[in-house]
Amino acid sequence: MNFYIFTDLDGTLLDYNNYSFGDLGSYIKEIKDRVEIIYNTSKTFSEVLYLNNKLKINFPFIIENGSCIFFPKGYLEKKEIDKNFFEYENYHGYRLTKYTSENFVDSFSNLKSKYNFSFYSELKENKLAEITNLNFSDIKRSKKRLFTNPIFWEDTKKNLLNFKSDISLHDKNLKILKGGRFFHVLDNYDKGIALKKFIKIINPLNKSSLTTISLGDSENDLSMLKLTDYSCVIKSKKKKIFLKKNKNYYSKSKAPNGWKESLEYVFNMEKKNF
Repeated sequence: MNFYIFTDLDGTLLDYNNYSFGDLGSYIKEIKDRVEIIYNTSKTFSEVLYLNNKLKINFPFIIENGSCIFFPKGYLEKKEIDKNFFEYENYHGYRLTKYTSENFVDSFSNLKSKYNFSFYSELKENKLAEITNLNFSDIKRSKKRLFTNPIFWEDTKKNLLNFKSDISLHDKNLKILKGGRFFHVLDNYDKGIALKKFIKIINPLNKSSLTTISLGDSENDLSMLKLTDYSCVIKSKKKKIFLKKNKNYYSKSKAPNGWKESLEYVFNMEKKNF
């Protein structure tokens, strides 16, 4: 049986405050030969590569809230790589959005006359360090955005509703989701849509049964959490999210320990079913 683990990063696999994966390095080393760990994250390509190097793994991954899926070269069979793919460094990318990070600034900067917000790309390093607790090297990697430009909202909740309406007037396919620290504007994609596309691409390659697991902690993880065989919500200080489906698990520990705790629960459940 193949386990495909779709996981958020900040607040799920990584500590929400200091971005540490704690002792998960040794745990991932134990399980990586019998699972595929697919990041499904708001982080950038550069941030993911940096984390992969630290964890010594090289699985496919989904970046910037589902906007693009990247497969290491050699992972897919040639017949699976069609005209919709593009090459980027040592990966084949499958893009789900029509926007780029620059498009967002060009399209919505006019709304700054009505609302108080900043695009991620506009925030100074000192401000980002204050908001995110990232060091300056991490901030540089986080600013190398290919498709998205998260919004730091400094206005009222009431104005946020008006802002969402104005965004929809520009493009009816756009939606806004709350992440850990920022709001994310998405068009025809989200983490769930990207997950479904990933499965559709790789499923012909798998002859044996495929069991999917998802792990997340925020509103923007819900679309992913609703789709998998097992769904794990990692304990968080943020508003708790609930799922209306079977095979859910709510961790007792926060990230990163809650990540291992959740997977151990799923693996034990699978053993009982055989």
